[in-house]
Amino acid sequence: MSDKKQQKLKAIAELPQTIRQVSLAAFLSKLFRARNMDFILVGGATVQFYTQGTYLTKDIDVILRGDTKEMIEEIMTSLGFKRTSNYRQFGHPVFDFSVEFPPSPIEIGSRTISKVNVIETPEGPLEIIRIEDIIMDRIIAGVEWKHQGSIQQAKLLWIQNQKRIDLDYLTDFAKKEGYLKTLKEVIR
Repeated sequence: MSDKKQQKLKAIAELPQTIRQVSLAAFLSKLFRARNMDFILVGGATVQFYTQGTYLTKDIDVILRGDTKEMIEEIMTSLGFKRTSNYRQFGHPVFDFSVEFPPSPIEIGSRTISKVNVIETPEGPLEIIRIEDIIMDRIIAGVEWKHQGSIQQAKLLWIQNQKRIDLDYLTDFAKKEGYLKTLKEVIR
């Protein structure tokens, strides 16, 4: 690994916890995009981003379009990341969280998600799942896995972002997936 990349990783590791994951994701995104792979942040790190750090996570979940096991391995190990529990999860000694690459596409309920937001970070642009979709992801996880923490995350996302949420889209999504009652409980 080059000294410049090593210094960049150390600098990111020293950022406040509320922006560390998004900053690392944006840095990694540049490397994957250089290999013609779309890099989309999903999961708890998006909850952390959309709640401005009110919710904190211990990992980064990324969906790659065009992903291959070999490409993930090559890029991540070139930065000093080591595989952890499975071939899609990596840890690095300077970070207290892991980076995981669930398989593509982005699926929430029976929907395949193709539209994403692009946010600007000090490390450059980063594609990130839309807030409405992560709310539905958390509602579905809460109901199906009986995980109250996921419902609480959905409520927190709603409370902190309701003025910018496309409620028509969210309601339609919840209705078609069979979670309208839970959505109504989340947004009351």
